[in-house]
Amino acid sequence: MRRTNNTSQFLICSLIIAAVPLLGGVKMQVREGRPIVDGVYVNGHGPYRFLVDTGTNVNLIEASLATRIGMNASFQVDIASSAGKTAMSGSDDNEVALDGVNADSQKFLFSGLEAVRNFAPDVRGVLGQWFLTRFDYSLDLRNKRLDFGKQERNGTRVQFKMLNGRTLVPTSLGDLVLDSGAARLILFGAEPDGGAGEKGVVQTFAGSQIIGTASRKLIIEGHDIWHGNAVTMSSRTEPGIAGLLPPGLFQAIYVCNSEQYVVFE
Repeated sequence: MRRTNNTSQFLICSLIIAAVPLLGGVKMQVREGRPIVDGVYVNGHGPYRFLVDTGTNVNLIEASLATRIGMNASFQVDIASSAGKTAMSGSDDNEVALDGVNADSQKFLFSGLEAVRNFAPDVRGVLGQWFLTRFDYSLDLRNKRLDFGKQERNGTRVQFKMLNGRTLVPTSLGDLVLDSGAARLILFGAEPDGGAGEKGVVQTFAGSQIIGTASRKLIIEGHDIWHGNAVTMSSRTEPGIAGLLPPGLFQAIYVCNSEQYVVFE
């Protein structure tokens, strides 16, 4: 479970995304609500297993794998998250292929992927918004598929905005980042319920933080979506972001980057 917020000058550029029919799709695993795909190629090397993370505005690759396939560090950036800040090296101008989908000019940060190891020790990297913003796509957690391209989906439709390269959805709990790397709904700047409630530590790529839980009700576009114990973090290090919304609360989500809306099913 981790959030990354690229605070360097390497910002996500606005892209014009063609509203085209389905480009391709792959089967995916779902581990603790998080989508994982096989068949990722980086610069022609692969196939590798990657986490698909809508909540991070970067791509990540295992540092040892990057060295093995000849990726050289070309920049360094400070990565901030809800749990701290760390410096990471990265590589420019890479190509990613997944099934029939290709994306060039891709940046990757080199990481030990410690935050992923707890639930997916076999994952070699993370496809984040540097890759995902190139496409319209659906994450179908019910049928365990990731499909790329324009689709017509039924469900709760809501316009989103982009903040620091991430998808921000308005809800009754505030503006939440759509985050497939999170297993549970997380609220920033929120205190836990009193008493001997659940407590623990959340691990991110930039550090760790003590967490609690609080009972909350989630409403999107007037629809009751969920009620339960949300994870709380007392700090609020990301202005304009109230927390993290995991797709695991839904059967499927469709992200239409070309028109900036999400459909929740």
